Amino acid sequence: MKQGDRVLDAGCGFGNMSKTALRICGDDLQLTLYDPLRPMLKNTNRLFAKKPALTCGVFEHMPFLGEKFDDVLCGYSLRDAIGLRTAIAEIHRVLKKGGRFVIVDLGKPDNSLIRACVSFYLRLVLPIVAIMVGGRLGLKFVTLYRTYRLWPE
Repeated sequence: MKQGDRVLDAGCGFGNMSKTALRICGDDLQLTLYDPLRPMLKNTNRLFAKKPALTCGVFEHMPFLGEKFDDVLCGYSLRDAIGLRTAIAEIHRVLKKGGRFVIVDLGKPDNSLIRACVSFYLRLVLPIVAIMVGGRLGLKFVTLYRTYRLWPE
């Protein structure tokens, strides 16, 4: 990512991926925050010094012109797509030729022992630590285990 890039944060949630991109690349990125939940977008706008564009919608039917974005970010969100193949095809459509598609998400290790350790950590350790550190805000980490369990091997 570089200064001046048009960046789509797809499934942006609270915009954490965009905030990280701004910290790393500087504040000259042209951000579009995209999420299916209007309340999420509404609350996100106030967290940015320079207001990003806000668009509500789903991965499978993006309301953007083709080849519009230099970069597409998906932080812990692509797994929530209803149709993964359709979602990836849409991301490919809106991404400029030579653009970058960055996915940050959970995956399941191939090794069954390591997979069991990760399950234990996400189910029991992470929620306790998250609640101790973040109080009530830490409760949102409880859902990670459910998501991890549903993720294909």
